[in-house]
Amino acid sequence: MRTLVIPDIHGCLKTLKLLTEVKLSVNKNDRLFFLGDYIDRGPDSPGVIDYITNLIENGYNITCLKGNHEQMLLDSIKGNYEMNLWLMNSGFATIHQYQNQTFKIETEYGFLPEKHYNFLKSLLPYVEVDKQFLLVHGGFNYEASNPFADENAMLWDRPKDVPSSFMPGYKIIHGHTPRALRSIVEEVKDSNRRIYDLDAGCVYKGLYIAGTGYLTALQLETWTLHFVECID
Repeated sequence: MRTLVIPDIHGCLKTLKLLTEVKLSVNKNDRLFFLGDYIDRGPDSPGVIDYITNLIENGYNITCLKGNHEQMLLDSIKGNYEMNLWLMNSGFATIHQYQNQTFKIETEYGFLPEKHYNFLKSLLPYVEVDKQFLLVHGGFNYEASNPFADENAMLWDRPKDVPSSFMPGYKIIHGHTPRALRSIVEEVKDSNRRIYDLDAGCVYKGLYIAGTGYLTALQLETWTLHFVECID
């Protein structure tokens, strides 16, 4: 059994398949943890959600966390202000992609198929793994009396120093903040760190941040970083 942690996919379905099916040859004995941001910016957000939900339905051991982009989509159903916030953060492309899907059905969830809505509602804010790791999309609010109650921080926070009093002995693994692949590779080499950012900016392909354009997967048992270059 392998435990694999995969961060921000952002609609890059071809690259996700390259990582899971070709690079890793994932099987049902593996545990997969996705760190959120399945949608927006990339070319096939509906396809990414469909792919992951189909894997779950076919018996793969998958745990999915919520990213800030999933939360913005869910919030957009509430009203115009929330919809505009999401649209300013690449929601237009995702809506267009859904409107072009043959499986689209109109429900009380707007343009979302009910299956996708239920998936988005099921996403977790964080997860503890093997009493060694905390997985989260963004980060934790270490100043709060209960950091595990601040879901907004889990979706939006950027990397910051972890107080020694917070969950001693645990490593914190997150996505959300894209950076060059080489810096992630170097960081993973240091197994004594408390916090690791795995987001190599798959969807950006180096356009905004040099050295990005890769989708990564960290194997926890061997502390090995796998990655593929974006092909979407």
